[in-house]
Amino acid sequence: VEVARRIKDTKTDQNSNITAKVFNFTLNDNLGLIPVDGTTSETVFTLEPFDEVYVRKSPAYRKQQNVVVAGEVLFGGNYALVKKNERLSDLISKAGGITPDAYVKGARLIRKMTEEEQRRQADAVRMARMGEGKDSISVEKLNISDTYTVGINLEKAISNPGSDFDLVLREGDVLFIPEYINTVKISGAVMYPNTVLYKRGESLRYYINQAGGYGNLAKKKKAYVVYMNGTVSRLKSRDKKAIEPGCEIIVPSKEEKKRMSTAEILGMGSTTASIAAMIATMVNLFK
Repeated sequence: VEVARRIKDTKTDQNSNITAKVFNFTLNDNLGLIPVDGTTSETVFTLEPFDEVYVRKSPAYRKQQNVVVAGEVLFGGNYALVKKNERLSDLISKAGGITPDAYVKGARLIRKMTEEEQRRQADAVRMARMGEGKDSISVEKLNISDTYTVGINLEKAISNPGSDFDLVLREGDVLFIPEYINTVKISGAVMYPNTVLYKRGESLRYYINQAGGYGNLAKKKKAYVVYMNGTVSRLKSRDKKAIEPGCEIIVPSKEEKKRMSTAEILGMGSTTASIAAMIATMVNLFK
């Protein structure tokens, strides 16, 4: 316990850089005050007007922090974090391990934003709204939410405990381990967005054909894939290892150019003809 007291010496005529007087005490089990000066006997301290009393938080006090594991584990549910640097492999051990039906490569982690992350998101939204021109960020494209997905590799985290792949958990994390999904979703600028069966060894071209081919406004070289674990990767047409079960192939589209209507074309033609006739008349006048 700390008490800060104002300096109120009205008789002195000297300036001083001391702004307050501080008294420190320790509380015993009976809430008695013991001065922090080596003595062990209790003392009585009388407060004065404008005194400020500070009771410090115990450095050993910690609120329970909980995480959730769900899906293909033996014992899913809430688990308390025992230490600050508890990791993915520790959580899997607490849950009794994964089931034989688990698709470990598709495991994903959903994380809650901290106050600092929410502040940065608010700053990004404010800057996007203030921006103008083609290079500004569209507010509609920003993912405004209090949670986000963390791309993880649970397979390597389990096989290499304590490594960089073994992510350190924090309050509110949700780990989900799905079953094996043998489909691939194709969406975006394709003729017929579709979900088809995964076929090992097939390239991007095969799956685009399963969706009817590219659309007229497709950015073919900008196609990318979103995996079940939350990671994203660019795709090449002949890349056969990039497509995995349960992923989603997305083909972005170009901005549609506004075409001129028939009336606008006729109006432009009339204007051009009028300008040509005016130039011809001016040429004849100056001959």
